[in-house]
Amino acid sequence: MVTTQLLTIGDTTAEGMIMPQLAGDGHASLIVIRCTRGFLMCGYLSLQKAEQLGDAAVRVAGGSFEEVLAHKITGLTPQAAQLGVTPDMTGAQAAAILNAR
Repeated sequence: MVTTQLLTIGDTTAEGMIMPQLAGDGHASLIVIRCTRGFLMCGYLSLQKAEQLGDAAVRVAGGSFEEVLAHKITGLTPQAAQLGVTPDMTGAQAAAILNAR
């Protein structure tokens, strides 16, 4: 079952979506945090495809929204870099940039 949750990112909110154990018991969850100018995603989704579509996307490992926001990012599209996201950021730092208005 998909769960959605409004997440506080600085002084803004973003929409988090999680599908637990996507491939069945014992498997990883699919996680996306949708911001106003892009999104954070788990490793199930493709940075290459996001780049082809012109999306500002950041890949972050984690099994929960809290972990995704706390962990360092593991990849980003050039579009995310153009907005100011850098490879040394945490998910929360990247989300703050991607959620700026």
